[in-house]
Amino acid sequence: MLYTLCGFICLLMIGSHVSLANGSISDYIRKCCIGGLRHARASASCKNVDISLSIIPQLWLGLCHSTLDVCCSRELDHQNCELGRLAALEGTRCDSEGTLTFNSYSTCCRACQIGLAVKASKVNCEDPLFSFLSSIDSYRFCCYGAKDFNGTKSNIDQISNDNSIIEEGESRLDSKEDMNGTIILTGDDDICGKIGNLCAHICENTYDAYQCKCHPGFLLDNNNVTCSPEKSEICPSGYHLDKIEKKCIDIDECREDIHECKFSQYCHNTNGGYHCLDVKTKNCSPGFHYISELDECKDDYDCKKDGSKCTTIKELSCDSGFSLENGHCTDIDECFLSTFNNCSSNNNQECVNTVGSYSCRCQAGFNFDATLNKCVDINECSINNHNCLPTQRCDNTIGSYICTRLQSCGTGYTLNAETGNCDDDDECKLNTHNCPSNYDCHNTKGSFRCYRKFSTSSTTTTTSTTVSPSASEHGQYPYSTAAHHNLKFGNFTRSQMNCSSGFHRNNLGACVDTNECVENNPCGNHQRCINTNGYFRCEGLLLCSPGYKSTADGKSCTDIDECDSGDHNCGEGQICRNRNGGYVCTCPTGHEFKRLSTGVNVCADTNECTTDQRVCPSNANCFNTIGSYYCECKAGFQKKTGNNNYTQCFDIDECQEVSGLCQQKCINFWGGYRCTCNSGYQLGQDNRTCDDINECEVHKDYKLCMGFCINTPGSYQCSCPRGYMLSPDKNSCRDINECETDSINQVCTGQNDICTNTRGSYKCTTVDCPYGYTIDPDQKKCRQNTNFCEGDDCYSKPSAYTYNFITFVSKLIIPPDGRAIFTLRGPLWYDNIDFDLRIVHIQANSNIQSATDKNFDTLKSNNQVNVILRKSLEGPQDIELELTMTVFTNGMPRGKSVAKLFLFVSQYNF
Repeated sequence: MLYTLCGFICLLMIGSHVSLANGSISDYIRKCCIGGLRHARASASCKNVDISLSIIPQLWLGLCHSTLDVCCSRELDHQNCELGRLAALEGTRCDSEGTLTFNSYSTCCRACQIGLAVKASKVNCEDPLFSFLSSIDSYRFCCYGAKDFNGTKSNIDQISNDNSIIEEGESRLDSKEDMNGTIILTGDDDICGKIGNLCAHICENTYDAYQCKCHPGFLLDNNNVTCSPEKSEICPSGYHLDKIEKKCIDIDECREDIHECKFSQYCHNTNGGYHCLDVKTKNCSPGFHYISELDECKDDYDCKKDGSKCTTIKELSCDSGFSLENGHCTDIDECFLSTFNNCSSNNNQECVNTVGSYSCRCQAGFNFDATLNKCVDINECSINNHNCLPTQRCDNTIGSYICTRLQSCGTGYTLNAETGNCDDDDECKLNTHNCPSNYDCHNTKGSFRCYRKFSTSSTTTTTSTTVSPSASEHGQYPYSTAAHHNLKFGNFTRSQMNCSSGFHRNNLGACVDTNECVENNPCGNHQRCINTNGYFRCEGLLLCSPGYKSTADGKSCTDIDECDSGDHNCGEGQICRNRNGGYVCTCPTGHEFKRLSTGVNVCADTNECTTDQRVCPSNANCFNTIGSYYCECKAGFQKKTGNNNYTQCFDIDECQEVSGLCQQKCINFWGGYRCTCNSGYQLGQDNRTCDDINECEVHKDYKLCMGFCINTPGSYQCSCPRGYMLSPDKNSCRDINECETDSINQVCTGQNDICTNTRGSYKCTTVDCPYGYTIDPDQKKCRQNTNFCEGDDCYSKPSAYTYNFITFVSKLIIPPDGRAIFTLRGPLWYDNIDFDLRIVHIQANSNIQSATDKNFDTLKSNNQVNVILRKSLEGPQDIELELTMTVFTNGMPRGKSVAKLFLFVSQYNF
């Protein structure tokens, strides 16, 4: 009895589970589960399931029914979960499948929606905030993506695979999880190909996930999944941005032929759009005919083929204001044809043509009066819109004005038209005096004087008395008083001297004025003769307004062209422009009037570069010149040869024109360029060359490589320590399991060696059983050589020694409440079970902190104990623990077992 009890206790302590069934039970359960899976997939239901008695004996029918229901229900849940997950990926509501009554459909659908949202927000799917979801496969599948999905197949899935009952085309995700919980993918990394509808437009795989992009004309929404049309807020519809003027300009849809008007319509452009104007009849090109029902032109061949009624080409007529030219309606210039407009020049109007019509506007010098409904004269004098001098009076004329001097100059003076001043007439130089030949003429202000010449050849002088001024017919003599004496010069007297033109001698011998108007009227019939001192003048009988003069026949008045005759007062550099009844002074192009402090108007150069209206584009500098300006392109711009617009500057593509400007990449932009580098390089200080980026140093805090990082030109490479191999992702390191080698190349060659794979290495542990024990290599334990025991040895001597091997990475992260690393269970029928843990041996280098009792703890619960790791361990080091279990009945020990724990801490933390 004691031997049987000891053997049973040893059996319980060796494994964590006890198998009480024979091999036939597992076969029957397997067959019933496969039947449930097949029934679920064939009928999508778990009702009316028949069990073949030829396969399952009567004894096992109850167990088979239970197994079949469990496997069938699990398969239905799996199928509905797949449907729910597919609905979430397609963007369908989770409650849209009204016919599905399974809770797994909505649960998996909503879990997938949460996974997609977490993935789109670029938050780590393993964030502790989502720990309550990490155990749900649908959440992990949609959050990680198909390639990163780390699911563990259930036993039912394993049964399905083993029995080849998976439908064709169906696959299972395969992934592994290491001791740290790090997910290592074993499939490909095409997330976009495995999971449909991840993105609304374009899905692109990235190194660690994927990203969504949009088609041209669309922008990615804030959810990083859907796309919205790109809106241009620069110019409204129907306008485009002029890059030079930096303003929105109307698009002429008619001229650019981007309208949608029919052939029978005329396109009329408007600001921001256009109108399609209907014409009265239709005109088709040769070889085509008009179909009124379709309102379009069709080929004559189609007309003959289908037998439809053909309409011959009709005469096309256009709306008012348009004429037919070459089959199209063209605007009529009503102003060019005076019969087409009612603008009257007599009413001081001029015609302005518009599209489809015309308008009448007032001529220069006139303004429209809405009350009188006609163009009235502008009084430039009253509104001070003239350029008359301060010494002149502004007189308004119809459509213009004239400048008149305030006073006449008087006799002996002539008006200077340029200065507006009265200049003295030098009668002596002009030979308009009446001094005799023996007298000298001396000019004075406004007149002249005659002085007698003295002669030395005279021998006798006779003096006569002075003639009284009253003796002259006209009250004065045509020469100075010195000549009024009756003098005798040589052999002739005063009576023998000739008078000047326009004078004659009276009976007293004095020169008096000749009245030409009485003796011989030299003026025409339409003129009046007015006698003057020594001359006469003819005045027309027709009185003309200022600025006009009588014609030669005296019948009408004609305009005086002051600009042609020189009778104007325009200053230097000004341009005289004649007008009816007067003239105006204007400035040349590029000049403007400027009134000086003296009151004189002069033409000053206009600085076009400082005006409010910009004359040069923004990419050019403006330079003023006399009367004009010129635009000089800024750096990075140039003018094109053959371009008539001399102010327009075009961007210079330095990247195309200058070879080798940048070492790697050159990007041209408006007015300049920029050098960029390929991935893995950065721009040097000269902004031209590219320097390699040492990613291993720059991103050392991000741990680019799990192992070692080796910098390369433009990139980097990852390598792994000995005992590891580089994963397909070229970044992580995968441990090499040296213990999986075949029997020929085994690393542990001892007869009782047990090979334990560690991270980056392996350990060969030789099982050396104590005296009285025999090794069981299959179960990694030492049994007693005999089942017979007597005395206290049955209770104090361990019935067996089990060998357990546990591996850790260095500095493994430990939760606050510790991490359970080993569990030992005992039987339930004992009164008490005592567990004892002690450290047997530690092997570590001197620079490594060795483990102590503080690193370990035990947590007992009923019949089992958990070995807890309280603090992380630094590697490399090997630790041997011994966990002893003693069972008690009525306070007395009834059995003992020892579990030897070998802890191998690797050198690296991966």
